Amino acid sequence: MTILCTLPKLEVLKLKDYAFQGSEWEPTDERFQQLKFLLLDGTDLIHWKASSFQFPKLEGLVRKNCYCLYEIPEDVAEIPTLQFIELYHCSSTADDSANRIQEEEH
Repeated sequence: MTILCTLPKLEVLKLKDYAFQGSEWEPTDERFQQLKFLLLDGTDLIHWKASSFQFPKLEGLVRKNCYCLYEIPEDVAEIPTLQFIELYHCSSTADDSANRIQEEEH
């Protein structure tokens, strides 16, 4: 991920079919400056930590087939540009956290 976040014009990132592997994604100094859309489809990710610092311009977040994902980080609600979160075939706890975030946005 460190290499991807150095791409200055990256606006759309779609990681499918275990392109991202590992149970945790905790960006440290990673910052996707221009990223507007992030899709993770098919991953064994359990814990994901994210904030407005890592994704300052994110507008859309989609998770598909992330059965192990525990939750969407509450800090995602602080991303001022975020317009939608969509989850398909994810855990019920991830669904609950996404619903809480979207309720906070309204």
